[in-house]
Amino acid sequence: MSGENRGVATIFPLLPVIVIAGVVALVLWAAIRDNRIAAEQLRRLAEQFGLNVEASSASALGLQKLRARGNWRGRPLEFFSYTTGAGKSRTVWCAVAVTPRTADGLTLALQRQGLGTKVLELFGASEIEVGDRAFDDVWFVQTNQPDFLRAALIPELRAKVNALAEAKGVRGLRLMIENGQARYAEQGTFANAALVERLARAAEVVAELADVAEVAAGPRR
Repeated sequence: MSGENRGVATIFPLLPVIVIAGVVALVLWAAIRDNRIAAEQLRRLAEQFGLNVEASSASALGLQKLRARGNWRGRPLEFFSYTTGAGKSRTVWCAVAVTPRTADGLTLALQRQGLGTKVLELFGASEIEVGDRAFDDVWFVQTNQPDFLRAALIPELRAKVNALAEAKGVRGLRLMIENGQARYAEQGTFANAALVERLARAAEVVAELADVAEVAAGPRR
């Protein structure tokens, strides 16, 4: 066997290892790049709303979990990311939240009608209708104060909610009032420039949901 053939014979068994190592390196490089892009875009978003950016301790790869928070129009506002599930079912979400000045038990969950909401119904979840067929056909609405919410979801607010859902590229959109906070969330990361732009627009809608929570709570004592 010639020297060239012996060299090929020696390298050939190592090819799977080389390929795997290359793929791992590419994945790590992409993760680091996306984290840097996400950090920069979140900082720009924070500047737009006059917020401070907070970073958790960096991982071994230098990846940081960032959050922007501060006061906007007299109420706490924050942009952040979180995960649900684990393993292959792990999902990354980005969110914007406004904390009402007062909140007293109103809960609200809006998500688009689909397979997920059909599963919820199978497990006993019930929705309300606001009386606007175009809105009711698109949204699965849950609340603990149906009558109040039907009155609170005025046409102008419903139109803004619909506009968020109609934006190109939206995945898993959710609007909610829970635990004393109004929130908009969708699947993705801050590395997605279009998602970051939607979060900026969603802040206005979330602020109006915070208004709804304050009205439900009644006058401050």
